[in-house]
Amino acid sequence: MDLRIRRNKKGIIFTIISIVIAIFFTIVFSARIEKPIDYKSFLIETRVNTLSDYMSNFFDYTRDATRVSGYSAFQGLIQDINNTHRYYNETDEFESNYTYCLRTGNLTDSKICPNMTNRTLPYYLNYIRDTVNKEMNIKSNYTINSITINQTIDAFAIELTVNITLKINDAYANLTDTRLVASPVPIEGLPDPLFIVNGSYNQNISEYKFRTEGDWNETDLASLYYNHSYRAYINGISFINRIKGNFTPSIYGIESFVNYTNVTYNESHSLVDYLFWRNITSNCSNSSSEGKVVVGINITTFPPKVSTNQYFQLDEDHRASFIRSGGTVFTCPQT
Repeated sequence: MDLRIRRNKKGIIFTIISIVIAIFFTIVFSARIEKPIDYKSFLIETRVNTLSDYMSNFFDYTRDATRVSGYSAFQGLIQDINNTHRYYNETDEFESNYTYCLRTGNLTDSKICPNMTNRTLPYYLNYIRDTVNKEMNIKSNYTINSITINQTIDAFAIELTVNITLKINDAYANLTDTRLVASPVPIEGLPDPLFIVNGSYNQNISEYKFRTEGDWNETDLASLYYNHSYRAYINGISFINRIKGNFTPSIYGIESFVNYTNVTYNESHSLVDYLFWRNITSNCSNSSSEGKVVVGINITTFPPKVSTNQYFQLDEDHRASFIRSGGTVFTCPQT
């Protein structure tokens, strides 16, 4: 009896030892499956990919931030024009004041750029840099090398190109990249500097969506006028030149019309904005080989001014853009 008990005890002990050994090898085998020899390389690769993704996202964010800050900077410059009633017509005055406003919130070292509190480009870039540092422990810094201003695509948008360098310092990788980030900044909704400096009232820029040019008619002309809208016009004055007071025609020019019921004019004035505010006059006649005459648009859409015989007036070049010869009656008004 004692012998059987003794043998049973030995069997139990060997069974326990076998189970322990089996568990030991199972744990070792499982551990090697979960953490292979190159598992640290995988973690490093994942971290480096995260840093690379952040770099790409930073430049994408810069594009959007430039668009927002650039629009605010235009608001600041135009507010300054409204305060001083003068153009930015000195050499490089617009470019230097605008880019300085975009970077610092000031027009010059001693003059604040209105409307730029917490709206500068560095303000937005610092936010993304500091947020990523806090949430992802990624330390980085950037340098704005230059900002250039162009208008080469759209009459109703200004292109800002930011040359910017981003450096990332991390335990696993140090990354550096310099890129040119181009951002179109729309001008719609901005007050027109031409009206601010010269006019008796202000007007905001709003693009009128035309049909094909050959289909324009007096209905389009009336809509453009009564909505205080603008059209792209190859011989018009660009938005940047309106800020500078430069009346050189541009392929990215824009134009609108002066409200003829609120201004004083004579028979030789065309009511195209940059012609009227510069007091450009032409001889009043019903025909001209040079297309410089001024005619009154005598249609129901544009009735005469109250208590006068003056109509909405256009030079012949502009009238021909909307009203076909013989398609409506136009006369040369007399005062």
